Amino acid sequence: MVFQWGREIQAPGTARSLEFLMTADYAYCSSSAGANTRRYHGLFVRDGRVLLAGLDERLNGVQVSTQQYEGADNSAGLSYLVSFSVYPPTWVYWINGCMLTKTVIFDNLGLRIVYDISGSADLWVRPLITDRPVNDLSRDPIAACFDEPDGFRWNHLVFSGDLPYKSHPETYWNVWYQNEQERGYNAVEGLYSPGVYEGHIQNATVMFRCTPDTPNPSRTISTRSPQTDPEWLEWAADAFMQRDELFAGYHWFCESWGRDSAISVTGLLTDRGRKESAQAVLHRLADKEKNGLIPNRFPENYHSSDASLWFIHALVQYRRRWGDDLFIEKTKPVIERILLNYPSSDVAALDHNLIAVVPQSTWMDTAFTPRKGKPVEINALWVQALHEADSMGIQTPVDPAAALSAFRQFWNESSGCLYDMIDPLDSSIRPNQLIALALGIIDQNRATRALNTITKLLLTPYGLRSLAPSDPAYQGRYNGDLSYHNGCVWPWLTGYYCQVLLRHGVSREKARFVLAPILQHLKEAGVGYISEIFDGDFPFLPHGCIAQAWSVAEISRAYRMVY
Repeated sequence: MVFQWGREIQAPGTARSLEFLMTADYAYCSSSAGANTRRYHGLFVRDGRVLLAGLDERLNGVQVSTQQYEGADNSAGLSYLVSFSVYPPTWVYWINGCMLTKTVIFDNLGLRIVYDISGSADLWVRPLITDRPVNDLSRDPIAACFDEPDGFRWNHLVFSGDLPYKSHPETYWNVWYQNEQERGYNAVEGLYSPGVYEGHIQNATVMFRCTPDTPNPSRTISTRSPQTDPEWLEWAADAFMQRDELFAGYHWFCESWGRDSAISVTGLLTDRGRKESAQAVLHRLADKEKNGLIPNRFPENYHSSDASLWFIHALVQYRRRWGDDLFIEKTKPVIERILLNYPSSDVAALDHNLIAVVPQSTWMDTAFTPRKGKPVEINALWVQALHEADSMGIQTPVDPAAALSAFRQFWNESSGCLYDMIDPLDSSIRPNQLIALALGIIDQNRATRALNTITKLLLTPYGLRSLAPSDPAYQGRYNGDLSYHNGCVWPWLTGYYCQVLLRHGVSREKARFVLAPILQHLKEAGVGYISEIFDGDFPFLPHGCIAQAWSVAEISRAYRMVY
């Protein structure tokens, strides 16, 4: 699958809906085919700060850059765009008999912007810079710049180019980001340009570079465009690994979360045979364990009732892949501490062999889904943790068989599936019960009935709804926290859905149809990645992060299962 667009990219709505993302060592390069539409966009973003926002470009006096400004349309440059492809992102312009091919390359060595010109042209380029956190905007940009022989330097970056450079400071006011406006956030800022590059080119190539003072070449990043679905999923999986961390998502989850890492590590690393990297992620989580809890957000937010159990689940998957090796032996004391302390922690309590949790501590963590009580997936993971610990010779606080017997209380005969919670009973039909089905801790006949209910009420082309449409609380369109877990589709659950299908005898060939639409989604939103969420109603538009770790992880895992 090669992602390439032709003249349809000239439509502003199309160009600005296609976002690209390339990552390096705690840094990324991201924008859309039609310039920046988010405050998070930038050609060089590092350590949570936007540094090089973009470029203002003109060829033979024609402006080809299409950054939007408040109250002014700036789309004319798109009319000259005849092709766009990724990766690396490449634009091809045809301007009055001259062809310009622009390619953006990004890796641990830095950023390179290559202009290949066929014909005769005057090229004019202004770097637009800032120095701000990704979550903020600056009306009056301040960037401490220092001149260099072929450009300038700021915040440990050096910008240089092959064309003559002239220091000529200028501020670009009222830069406007469409997606921020649509999300209800401040959408206007100013950008600073310290100077301009200008020169004549005749059938030649010129390059501009934005490089760190101290490049880190330790991580090799492929710039070759993948050709097939599995290659794309492999390529996307690598974007989230940052040394010993897994970033949760791009753009606004560019940090490691305990729950997200524990859920994602199997699909992103363990199943792909990345043993050392999987060990590094799991070791980091284990090292942060405190009083039986794995942090939700680092360094000290431990308000998660499921991160510890997902961590044990990830260790179980590691053990099944590589056996009881030295790493598992080293983590056994951590498992022991979790089983000893987690059931009497600030977020969880042992009650009649099952686990009750405090509000907003599961993965469905908004005020609209507090889930105080005994959630189904928490207790499914609890039962698994007890059985696996027992098989490793680790003493458990509860007899695994007793916990499994108590889990049978989750069956809801009237709806033909599992309660989402008990104590108090919550008969909302949600996908959390899939975890219990995937772990095989439900009677086969009941599991089949539950699978049929889930398929009928929750399945969409892009994954499972977080709530059945028949529920009064259902929200079919993304509307912030109100809809986040009350109707939005979460593709990360697809891995467990495919696992259950295969467990129930569905052939791999038939199960593949579940993945067909989500694989086509690789062509939209964050090109080459899987989005965080989708609308629960047709046409199931994507929302949230354009690249979510557990989305990529579980779609990748599902792909390996059914193919």
